[in-house]
Formats: sequence, C-alpha cells, structure tokens
Amino acid sequence: MTQIVPFEMVDEVVAECGATQQRLRKLPARVVVYLLLAAALFEECGYPAVWSKLTGALGSLPLPKITATGL
Repeated sequence: MTQIVPFEMVDEVVAECGATQQRLRKLPARVVVYLLLAAALFEECGYPAVWSKLTGALGSLPLPKITATGL
C-alpha cells in the first residue's frame, strides 16, 4: 500500500486537512489513513480482518495490540 500511496502524500493530506494528531495513540493518523484505504479495498471484511491483511507481511515487527472495539 505504501508503494502506491507514499508516506509523504498521506502526511501532506493529513496536515492539509488539519487532522494531525494532538497526542500519542496506538495508531498514528498515517496508519489510520492506510487502514481506511485498505478497508475500501476489502469492503467485505471487518476491520480486524483488514488490519490482519494490512499488517500480514510485517512478520515479526512489534505491532500494537488492536481490538475489534478499538478499530
């Protein structure tokens, strides 16, 4: 997903919309944008399944524990 929509583009749009994060959260604003883009691609899946697809290739990297309610 980041090869299609680069970090810089997402950061620019988030800043342009005035939606930069004000405090530290489990999912930064940039990650939420990618999650929503992926949700549009996999509309038949729920957010937990989309999160799994989005992070599936990250392997052993430390990822935040996200619950279905949190998403």
